[in-house]
Amino acid sequence: MKRLQYLFLIMLFMATAVSAQKQSSGKIKFVIGDVQLLPAKKTSWVKARIKGRVFEGDRIKTGGNSRVEIEMPDGSQLRIDQSTIFDIKEIKTKEEDGEDKMSFSLWAGNIWAKFKKVVSGRQSRRIESPSAVVAIRGTELEVNVDKQLTTKVSVTEGLVAVTSKDADGQVLVGANQQTIVHKGQAPSKPAQSSGQNPAPNLKNFALQLDKIPVQQNDPAVLGSGVKVSGRTVPGARVMAEGKPLNVAPNGQFSGRVNVREGFNTIRVTAEKNGKSTAQTLRLFVNTRRPQIQLSTPLVSGFLNRRDYSLSGAVFDETPLDKVKVYFNGDEVAEVRGRGTFNRTIILHEGRNDIKIVAVDLSKNSKEIAEHIFLDTVKPIITITEPAQKNFIRLQPPPHPGNINKDRRNRLSQIIRGVIIDPEPSSRLKRVLINGKEIKPNTDGSFETEIFVTSGENILRIVVEDLAGNITIDNSRRIIIRNF
Repeated sequence: MKRLQYLFLIMLFMATAVSAQKQSSGKIKFVIGDVQLLPAKKTSWVKARIKGRVFEGDRIKTGGNSRVEIEMPDGSQLRIDQSTIFDIKEIKTKEEDGEDKMSFSLWAGNIWAKFKKVVSGRQSRRIESPSAVVAIRGTELEVNVDKQLTTKVSVTEGLVAVTSKDADGQVLVGANQQTIVHKGQAPSKPAQSSGQNPAPNLKNFALQLDKIPVQQNDPAVLGSGVKVSGRTVPGARVMAEGKPLNVAPNGQFSGRVNVREGFNTIRVTAEKNGKSTAQTLRLFVNTRRPQIQLSTPLVSGFLNRRDYSLSGAVFDETPLDKVKVYFNGDEVAEVRGRGTFNRTIILHEGRNDIKIVAVDLSKNSKEIAEHIFLDTVKPIITITEPAQKNFIRLQPPPHPGNINKDRRNRLSQIIRGVIIDPEPSSRLKRVLINGKEIKPNTDGSFETEIFVTSGENILRIVVEDLAGNITIDNSRRIIIRNF
């Protein structure tokens, strides 16, 4: 009986694991600032991280100057701006669940979304707010919910159907249009938001800003500023951070606004006949590259050990910036602002290309590249003369005379041979024969003369290559005897 219970529990666990693996999810592509995630059926918030997953039933909360971007299974994109509360209500895909549905709830704040085109009546994409329901048919749009629970839906391209939760009526909002839904009221009639062919009264007064990358890492923007452009009603006066922008007769406007390192908030206002409207752009400027400091220098040259240890530190001046460190494309460390790393690399014989790259969230990078040559093969010494291990040479006794005794005992001996440095060759560094340094020929052959004395002489040959491999041959003895 117990065995059956254990088997049932194992099967239940496996079924749960398989179900979790098949559960549809979105992928977090980008995070700035304080972004919290409350997983479904959990009571504790966790920090949202790049490459993390969001599932059906999850809630996302963003703080001030914060933003998160999510990619859905079909490639649709969601950008959740600062001070926003957003729920993932439903994610179902045809491949995994047999259905193709996505629905979300925006409780407060602002989101921008770009959905793939809906081509079948069996597909559905919806965004709900406290006051409205937005049915999406494949479009780029922005939805905002303010403190009074008023919902504003602005469409850049495509078509959406907007209904009120508490009143009758539905409106279709097309490209460059917007509608407003007050709590308890029907949606307003869609109004032009492109600035082209505006209605004659100011009820359609609108301001639409072109999207700019939220991350800016080009140092040029600190000198020339960031380009701000968009559309408004013809004849309106447009200001960005108090600086007037150029407005064309058709309402198109553009200009550059100075920015600084870090978070930037750019308020853009349009005014005409005493009426005005405003929108805000938020971007993060980070032009500071991370720095790498190696505690064990990456030395270009030759080694004779397969393991090569690299360690050091990464520094980034941008507060709270996250830096990833890669060795030859493999991630080895992730630090917040500053931290250390260590990695032992296993080299292969011959040339090894080593590249260390540090990349921050804004894609600023620092790279150190070098190559190391591994040679673990020792040089080979072949002695051709004298050929015998124990070479006995008969020598007449020195002539008695006035010659210095030391000089009488010094006799010359020719030494010949070949030195081979096998592949992978780091080339020879030095060759010593009985302490005398010689230079072999290009083919490795050598011939030199050494001095010996009466009695036993040990022939010692030392060869070292550039990688530090050393071969010593002291196997031969030259014996000088008098006859």
